[in-house]
Amino acid sequence: MKACRVCPMRNLFDRSVLDRLLFTAIVVGVLMAAGGAIRYFMLQNELSTNMAAQIHESGGEVKLESKGQAQGLMASDIQRRRLVEDQFNMMVVGGIGLALLGLGWLGMDIARGRQQPKAPDSESSASSS
Repeated sequence: MKACRVCPMRNLFDRSVLDRLLFTAIVVGVLMAAGGAIRYFMLQNELSTNMAAQIHESGGEVKLESKGQAQGLMASDIQRRRLVEDQFNMMVVGGIGLALLGLGWLGMDIARGRQQPKAPDSESSASSS
């Protein structure tokens, strides 16, 4: 068989591309997790000022005096439902970001473990002497 002179360069190229992809996965995961957490807490602050959310949390009944108040409360409830849905979506985005971060980190550990040859144990050599 003939030795391939290009193969070592191909492995080096593949390793550098893999390292870049894994590092990108880590960075994107951190950004997604941080962005999801920040947006989640911003939505939580908006929910705390929403009138329908306050009534929903207290579980109380509201006596409305006019049709305008009823329509305002209904609009507030529609906004509350959208905020709750967006808050749920931000939890999903943050979770995907954490999963991407973990996969990128694990991949980097595996890639670096294969790259470095195992050194002989100095303790096992010293104890056997």
